[in-house]
Amino acid sequence: MRKPFKTHTFTMISNFCMSLNPKRKLTFLIASLFLFLSASAQNAAEGEKLFKDNCQSCHAINDKVVGPALKDVHKRKDEAWLIKWVKNSQKVVASGDAYAVEIFKKYGSVMTAFESLSDGQVKSILAYVKQESEKASVAVTASASTSSTASATQATNDSMKSNINWLLIIVVGLLFVVIFLVFNILETVGSIQGHDVVNWSSINGFLMLAIGLGGVVLSIWEFMVHAPLTVSAQKPASEHGPGIDSMFNITLLFTGIVFIITQVALFYFAWKYRAKKNTKAYFYSHNDKLEYAWTIVPAIVLTILVINGLKNWNKIFSKPAPGTANVEVFAYQFGWTARYPGIDNTLGKHDFREIGKANALGVLTDDPKSADDFTSSEIHLPVNKPVTFKFRAKDVIHSAYLPHFRVQMNVVPGLPTEFTFTPTVTTAEMRTQLNNPKFDYALLCNKICGAAHYRMKVTVVIDSQAEYDKWVSEQKPAFPKSATVETPAAETQAADAGHTVSNKPLASVK
Repeated sequence: MRKPFKTHTFTMISNFCMSLNPKRKLTFLIASLFLFLSASAQNAAEGEKLFKDNCQSCHAINDKVVGPALKDVHKRKDEAWLIKWVKNSQKVVASGDAYAVEIFKKYGSVMTAFESLSDGQVKSILAYVKQESEKASVAVTASASTSSTASATQATNDSMKSNINWLLIIVVGLLFVVIFLVFNILETVGSIQGHDVVNWSSINGFLMLAIGLGGVVLSIWEFMVHAPLTVSAQKPASEHGPGIDSMFNITLLFTGIVFIITQVALFYFAWKYRAKKNTKAYFYSHNDKLEYAWTIVPAIVLTILVINGLKNWNKIFSKPAPGTANVEVFAYQFGWTARYPGIDNTLGKHDFREIGKANALGVLTDDPKSADDFTSSEIHLPVNKPVTFKFRAKDVIHSAYLPHFRVQMNVVPGLPTEFTFTPTVTTAEMRTQLNNPKFDYALLCNKICGAAHYRMKVTVVIDSQAEYDKWVSEQKPAFPKSATVETPAAETQAADAGHTVSNKPLASVK
């Protein structure tokens, strides 16, 4: 009877090793160990990319996010069980597995099915999680001695802080009691003398004046000190950005003037017309000139703002020029995926009913136009080339926000939206301008969409044309024509982790 392939292969390797002299045996063992470690490192590297594409929007290694922390997950269940769970957790739950049911009840959310991932890809993810888990364990061990040494000191400090806090609470409480008693005494003295000991109207008037002026000064200080730290203070990185900034600055100018005048008048009049003895309030019922002034002036200002806004609106939302590239940006809790058309420059069709069956985007793989579409873990765009983002949402309302490009658009389930813009500053140029080599553009969710809303972002890279063309050449189709239920490309399921890609046609847009 013929030996199984694995047994036969092992026997051949063993015989080969036995035939070697001791020196060559040692060399062979070292080489084998090196190859094994190299393969493990490659698996972990592939697993890191797959983890970022598919898992990190809901999971972290050491922290609970939407789902549980994954540290030492390989110790909780065996590899075969974990592969089944990653591919389709609901099948495992439906089978009655006690641990699966417990996890599902504890976290109360349905984990996305990743049936398009192969067993090898899931093993790579587990290898990455194991690698990161061991790093965390080493870090904990390394800091254990330091922590134990500092724990006693920390306990002492915490005890002292607690005592000081209680002492402060008691002192503040006693201070309020004293103030209350002083006010009672003053009121009693005033009633005996027949007049107020303290003129509270004057005090309140001066306080109003001080608070009003202080508020205006602090508002101006806030704009001068903190405004330069915001994204809006940086030059826009898109063609339409200066128009958006111009509208904002003009609106801020008019409203700022009105704010200062009204606030100064409000608090000044509270001081000027404070209650005084023998002073009677004057009743001013009507004045046509004032009515005309505060009706006509705001109408003129608002007309200027609306006309300026309408001009910019029509410019921004005018029909895209022929040849403008289309990129589909797919939103879900809690990530983004971008799909780019391939050489045919046409996105394949999609159907929301197919989401999670053949792929996480619901792309119809039997559509010939889908065969050359791309996906990736980052959005890459060439500089100075127009692009239309076509937005889709899987679950709840999201909001696509690219602050440096002055772009924001709601992403609504069942209601496709789009936005066309032209990036004008590459990532490298912006890093130079900001003197920050770690700077990256980002696409964020600007609408609270769930527990991990704060993690819902994806990096946007603006390349030169040459850099972009090189990046595109390295991409692989996410939905090859041969795909049926399973799609071999890892990028397909990156869809449910929220990321992006680019394509040849976008590089050729003039």
